[in-house]
Amino acid sequence: MAVKDGLGDEGFALWNEWGQQAKSYNEQDAQDVWKSARSGRVKVATLFHEAKKYGFDPRAHKAAPISAEERQRQRDERASREESERNQKLASEQRVALKAAAIWAAAKPAPADHPYLVRKSIGPGDLRVYTGDLVIRDMACDGALIVPARDLKGKIWTVEFIAPSGDKRFLAGGRKSGSCGWVGGAVADVVLIGEGYATCATVAGSGYPVAVAFDSGGLLAIAEALRGTYPQAAIVLCADDDAQTEGNPGVTKATAAAAAVGGLLAVPVFGADRPEGATDFNDLAAHLGLDEVCAQIRTAVDGRPPVAAPNGEGVQKDAKPAKGLKTASGVDGHSRFLVDGRGVWYEGYNREGDRLPPQWICEPLAIVAETRNEANTEWGVLLEFSDRDGKPKRWAMPRRMLAGDGAEYRAILMDMGLNIAPTSQAKQQLATYIQSARTNDRARCTGRVGWHGDAFVLPDQTIGAGGELTIFQTDGVIESPFKQRGSLDDWRREVAALCVGNSRLLFCVSCAFAGSLLSFSGQQSGGFHLMGDSTAGKTTALRVAASVFGGRDFLRSWRATGNAMESTAAQHCDTLLILDEIGQVDPKEVGDIVYMIGNEAGKGRATRTAMAKPVLTWRLLFLSSGEKSLSALMGEVNKTAKAGQDVRLATLPADAGQGHGMFETLHDFASAKALADHIVRAAGQYYGVAGISFIQWAAENAERLPATIEGMIGPLVAEWVPEGAHGQVGRVAQRFALVGVAGEIATQAGVTGWCEGAAIDAAGTCFRAWLQVRGGHGNAEIVTMLRQVRGFFEAHGDARFIWMQRSTDDRRANVMNRAGYKRLVKGDRPVSTNAEYMAEFGEQIDSANAAQAETEFFVLPTVFRDELCKGLDHRAVVRTLIEQNILTVDAEGRPDRLIRIPGAGRARVYHVLPTVFELDAG
Repeated sequence: MAVKDGLGDEGFALWNEWGQQAKSYNEQDAQDVWKSARSGRVKVATLFHEAKKYGFDPRAHKAAPISAEERQRQRDERASREESERNQKLASEQRVALKAAAIWAAAKPAPADHPYLVRKSIGPGDLRVYTGDLVIRDMACDGALIVPARDLKGKIWTVEFIAPSGDKRFLAGGRKSGSCGWVGGAVADVVLIGEGYATCATVAGSGYPVAVAFDSGGLLAIAEALRGTYPQAAIVLCADDDAQTEGNPGVTKATAAAAAVGGLLAVPVFGADRPEGATDFNDLAAHLGLDEVCAQIRTAVDGRPPVAAPNGEGVQKDAKPAKGLKTASGVDGHSRFLVDGRGVWYEGYNREGDRLPPQWICEPLAIVAETRNEANTEWGVLLEFSDRDGKPKRWAMPRRMLAGDGAEYRAILMDMGLNIAPTSQAKQQLATYIQSARTNDRARCTGRVGWHGDAFVLPDQTIGAGGELTIFQTDGVIESPFKQRGSLDDWRREVAALCVGNSRLLFCVSCAFAGSLLSFSGQQSGGFHLMGDSTAGKTTALRVAASVFGGRDFLRSWRATGNAMESTAAQHCDTLLILDEIGQVDPKEVGDIVYMIGNEAGKGRATRTAMAKPVLTWRLLFLSSGEKSLSALMGEVNKTAKAGQDVRLATLPADAGQGHGMFETLHDFASAKALADHIVRAAGQYYGVAGISFIQWAAENAERLPATIEGMIGPLVAEWVPEGAHGQVGRVAQRFALVGVAGEIATQAGVTGWCEGAAIDAAGTCFRAWLQVRGGHGNAEIVTMLRQVRGFFEAHGDARFIWMQRSTDDRRANVMNRAGYKRLVKGDRPVSTNAEYMAEFGEQIDSANAAQAETEFFVLPTVFRDELCKGLDHRAVVRTLIEQNILTVDAEGRPDRLIRIPGAGRARVYHVLPTVFELDAG
């Protein structure tokens, strides 16, 4: 299966060659097995994992790398193959479903004296009996009971045949997963799930309807289907206790199914004289009677612990402790946990059945709700307690942390202030207490802050109700950067008021509000970069922006790797990520980091088992500062900033041009420094309340925000963007407009205290400053190309090009690292030889001729592609230069012309006209 999944039909040769090593090899068998194997079920990673268990060393077997085209071809083929197999499987299932329905319709009701029913002591119910000559895998079906396997809508997909001897067979090719038999009436508030018809017919004596899973592997699929159809019903998994089978698959899979759907678990308790081979509730009925079966089922449903076996064979059966839990059963089905004002206690029994003194486990700890993500995975528990100072604490703990020895989760709880008994037994019982708890209360969990529906999730609180409580859940407790200090009035008076009249400050504060409206605008993530010298006040502006959501630690540094920046971005989703001093980041990584943040997703990674890890995602605005632009920083390592990077990080000058650096208005302060010092102190005293207030307002008005934002952004973009501007300009203009609109909405919500129109005016001023720095409203890629081309000739025109008329002169100046040739042009007459030069200009060119002469260049192909077009697509550069009338083409339209060079013969070169120096490249 692994080879077929990875290589498709081309892998048969490899499979066949491997199979020939076996003495029993048969080519026809090999082909049949290959045809029957389905791709997608077992991946290549599983094959490698198994091989390494038996000594395979992948380092000693390095295969040649696969090209991207070949890999894509394999993916396309695999996708086509899987689609074909799915269609074939569905067609087979439909054919079997028709056959099963016909068999069921033709069958007669089962007699009460059928040997299988008599042996199992169960009634015929709705079963029917088959009469005919059908044989399935050596079992004659004549006289067999028929159990229909239906989906929850009632459609029969296949049937199970139960022979009088107890042998069982299904119609080949039918759909068994998610299909079940049924015993009893309609579902009210409780439904049972059992393994096998006899077990289910037995537990149906409790009065509850029962879904029949045909094996332990089908328990989960049926449980999930029932939970989707009956979301409020109590689902009880009636497990087979396969104690003599390694891993006890009956209990293991029933437990997993119960945990997956918030169900209850019932396991038969046989007592000390358990019969040999007894495993299920039908065996329990034969041993202790149907009344005992019904009692144990009802105990599981009611949440009361069942009677435990004297030898401790029972398993944990606590049902569903709700918020404010007072008791819960323990590990042997008889013991229990008690919770009072002093803490959690474990009340156990010795082997003689005598009660032991209660054991103190920890201080009061409440299990408030069970959590799971939108895919109903990553289950956890919401824990609440108070620390030694009486401050309430809450942590959504993933259940996976209970899988090991528990040291990690106990350390976190103790770090939060929960006192836990130091004994090893108490530590074990704490894990049992948390793991065994069940509650009807549910919450959605997420590891990402920001909007989830109409609710805004922060590490320590959720703002807005949404459809369901959503909380932040991680493997550890992180310190939230979203902190509050002071009042909203304090922040408005001491911080926001001083932004008025200062476009950069007001714009940066509006950026913080805009981050929370990004999801309503439909725009992608992007950022702004304040560029200026160290005295311009860039960091002051960033600290003022940070005061919207938090204190000094809300301001982050560029000094981080790309991997670390992923986590940082995810922690600031739907807010503003503020990064100070771009010069601290590795110039080799900065371009990729900008792309990554703007593309809203981290790097894809694999687990140890070669499965894909969940990729971190976010949606945010980011605000940057530095003395250099992105392109200048990347230029230090000979990289060229792409237009996409410049679009994602729009650079605007920090200096407002009024002689006060960042400021335009000093608000009666003696100097720009005095104003900066005051506003930095104020931002350190009053922070966080504005952002929380704005999010609360946005959560209450979420339904009308998209239309409001769209209606305000459109007219601004139309007003700001010049006619005929490139689409890149319009895209960035929308982001500037969103910032202005966000500031206006925050003002309307009563958060800022600014006058109407102030935020939009500031955003417009900053947009025009960005447009000026960009060099116009044309295509940024073309501007970049033209700047680079003109810069090459400005830098190397004198030093690396040989005068064509002196190419054969042995007294010419030496040219190191030659880039090509150049020649004078007067009017339409080129000067290629010394004779032509002397005839035109004489021994020394005079000023009049010099003013009329121009220089054209002939660039060698390698230099043109590798140096002049470095970091760019040289084909795109060629097209642009031809369009700009800078590069000529030959009669055949080729840009590299074949010309004769004195002393060098005929050579292909790129002919660059003197108009290269007339370029308006911004």
